Amino acid sequence: MKKVIFLDIDGVLNTSRWHNQVESSKLQDEYGYLFDPVAVANLAKIIEETGADIVISSSWKFMGLSKIRKMWKDRNLPGKVVGITPNSVSDEFLLNADLEKMDLMPIRGQEVKEWLMYYGKNIQYVILDDMIDVLHEQKEHFVWINPEIGISEKDVMQAVMI
Repeated sequence: MKKVIFLDIDGVLNTSRWHNQVESSKLQDEYGYLFDPVAVANLAKIIEETGADIVISSSWKFMGLSKIRKMWKDRNLPGKVVGITPNSVSDEFLLNADLEKMDLMPIRGQEVKEWLMYYGKNIQYVILDDMIDVLHEQKEHFVWINPEIGISEKDVMQAVMI
């Protein structure tokens, strides 16, 4: 059975703790913000334990899959990025949406569902995100990440169990 990590980036690998420790001039490269090395190391532990591949569910996906894969290689990040979730929010939807209620809509959860529908049902998965943006049926696959510290040791254990 294939294993996948649906990975958010801001608040999961890109943390407030890291930004507070490092000079702002050293926080970016050509791709944007550099990731917290502690959170990255913890992502590596999940991948080592499970053999899971990565699907980017973050807004960083708008860079495009090839650029994300290049960033992963250039930054020597752990794991293999096998895809990005689809963008299920159309421009028309955004133009007509009640922006006051946008936080209540599990948009990323819907995007994960669409990715799973397209790529098959024989997939074990975990969703790592700092926002609770999942569908009801995905809650048992979800690990909430504290955006101040990113992926923690506790999160590693929870993700591996899932």
